[in-house]
Amino acid sequence: LLTGGYVPVIAGCLITACDTFTFLAVQYLGVRYLEALICILIGTMAVCFFINWGSSHTDPGPFFIGWLVPSSPSYAVPQAVGTIGAVIMPHNLYLHSGLVLSRKVKRSSPQRIYAAIWYARIESAVALLFSFFINLAVVATNSNKFYNAVCAEQDHGPYACLPPAAYNSTEGSGTPCKIGGIYGRCGELGLMTEGYALSNVLGPAALYIWALGLFAAGQASTMVCTYAGQIIMGGCVQIQLKPWKRTALTRLFALGPALAVAASTYNDQTLFTNVNEYLNILQSVQLPFAMLPVLHFATSYKLLGQFVSAGLTNAISFGLALIVISINIFLIVTSPEITSLPTAVLVFIGIYGVFYLMVCVRLVLTESCRAWLWQRLRWERYTPALSECG
Repeated sequence: LLTGGYVPVIAGCLITACDTFTFLAVQYLGVRYLEALICILIGTMAVCFFINWGSSHTDPGPFFIGWLVPSSPSYAVPQAVGTIGAVIMPHNLYLHSGLVLSRKVKRSSPQRIYAAIWYARIESAVALLFSFFINLAVVATNSNKFYNAVCAEQDHGPYACLPPAAYNSTEGSGTPCKIGGIYGRCGELGLMTEGYALSNVLGPAALYIWALGLFAAGQASTMVCTYAGQIIMGGCVQIQLKPWKRTALTRLFALGPALAVAASTYNDQTLFTNVNEYLNILQSVQLPFAMLPVLHFATSYKLLGQFVSAGLTNAISFGLALIVISINIFLIVTSPEITSLPTAVLVFIGIYGVFYLMVCVRLVLTESCRAWLWQRLRWERYTPALSECG
């Protein structure tokens, strides 16, 4: 978008992969400098998306009603679940957990530790809230300028009402539509299509503002994911490598799928859009694998002693986790793309789902709970105190 098509998507993937190594130089200066760089990129993204949102003239009444009383039609459930994955993002849970280790805290003072926990909680909450508002800016802009009920409710949709200049006859139904006095066609609204669509309804500058925001988002996401991967390798998997080797290894695993997607979807924007959407859905489906261990560690007296989470905090945290898990199960059960699959594939998905659930449960069970369950499954009398489970 920024180069007018002169730089293909595959070349952009390679450039982004190379740019990742530049963050090593910043990391050597300290974690605070790296955080500042990421904040600059996120701030750039936020300013760009908020400029377009401000130009789209949101109706405040329906906006606040939809915010305070959330609801979603059936055709928008996958997008809603994808938004959950895009806002929370599993790797951010590892990232914020790892950043706590970089804070200098006087660990001999309980008061200082309580203060550090409180500030870490605020830091994570503000980051998630900021991510929410960035996604809100994009969704609100699209709703103001491209939402049409006829297009949204069509089969193989939902589609957006696109200006004629931004509509591609191979991507969408082509049904005539009208929004804001502008006639258009029902078509697929992807990352590339949106730039041209915004330029038609908000002016030529909107295309470059959107493209700059996407560029900043891609760079920030690449750096954050790379750093989160390093934390997982060094802390969870216990693979100790030099920083440049860790970066090269994590980028190698990420670059292959990225190039494959870019090469296979470059000429098919509908497929490209669907891949991006289902990547966000996949992040949401993976959330329990990241959330449940964190919640378990936060409630473990053995690990944290007097600094374990309080009862109300635990109730809220596990309640929200249960909501996310329930939404994911609802999506899988009701998604037409999944229910229409062959029986053999559905059986495989069911087996995998059971295995995935067992792994998630295994992550939060202590050894005493596992021993109790094992003995019960073997129909042997074994009655340790259930209070030890926790």
